[in-house]
Amino acid sequence: MSVPAAIVVGMNRYQLPVRSLSRVGTDRNHTDRGADGSVADVLARSSTRVFFCHRGSLLVSRGGLHLFRVAQLKEHWDGLTGTRVYIGRSDTADLVALLLDDAGRSTADSAVLDDSAASADDFLLAPAVGTTMDDPTWVDLRALATQLSDTDIDAATTAVALDNWHRTHTHSPRTGDPTVPSAGGWVRVDPEAGTEHFPRTDPAVITAVLHTDDAGTERILLGNNALWPEGRYSLLAGFVEPGETLEQAVRREVHEESDIDCDTIRYLGSQPWPFPCSLMLGFAARARSAAIAADGHEIADVKWFSREDIQAGTANGSLSLPGEVSIAGQIISAWLDGEQLL
Repeated sequence: MSVPAAIVVGMNRYQLPVRSLSRVGTDRNHTDRGADGSVADVLARSSTRVFFCHRGSLLVSRGGLHLFRVAQLKEHWDGLTGTRVYIGRSDTADLVALLLDDAGRSTADSAVLDDSAASADDFLLAPAVGTTMDDPTWVDLRALATQLSDTDIDAATTAVALDNWHRTHTHSPRTGDPTVPSAGGWVRVDPEAGTEHFPRTDPAVITAVLHTDDAGTERILLGNNALWPEGRYSLLAGFVEPGETLEQAVRREVHEESDIDCDTIRYLGSQPWPFPCSLMLGFAARARSAAIAADGHEIADVKWFSREDIQAGTANGSLSLPGEVSIAGQIISAWLDGEQLL
């Protein structure tokens, strides 16, 4: 790949608005996490509230996370198995997430929720009506992203990310021995070797590649992933490789997937994406030419779209774009609204 002679990298006046999973509402309060994984000190506080997380879903009710006082769970505490994590402090409470394993989820459903558990109809309707149910209901994080408060979405996103990490990092990569939670659930320790292992976050760049033709029409480059149905398009994206800067990753990924070289790169904003453990870093980039070619492996097709093209395609159903729960959807929406990304 040829590297342009001059690369312009910097900040633009436009910044990605804080939406969905990017919202912040808790103080992580790391000094009060405690030394072990039991979070006993936190659970002993009268202000502490507990919420449930299981395989990417949260228990919600009445517009937010369904919070329990510790005393409400005392009778079933030993059966609520999984990992306990001190999420942090909100304006009114210390928050602990119970990252339930399958047995713990069964206890929660059959014992803790008891007579107040949601009905079968509630579970089926949950993604559509979200947090509005009176009864506690399990809902996937993606369906909750735009409905919860800043505090709740911050806590929920953190819980799902840590749940994914704890589930997949139960043994030391050095010795193969089982590890145990420590530091309020934010570290796993090998009891024999004493080594500490920290949550994994994989940075990925996602880029709005733009080109303006001689007539002054600006277009955005969108790709159809080989695994997606025909007509579904999004921004080009990929993981940052070891030894790369973010700007290098943008140039490499765009070139690999579309054969485009970029000579201007601007940072727009970021979003946690705990599916399972990514941090999406949004950029805009200027294409040096309009000539494109999909890689034919990961990307089946790439196309330039004007704003009018996207409006017509989405209107007639021939084009499907990501929703605004994702950073891709947020960037595309901003561009469609006339924001100058570069």
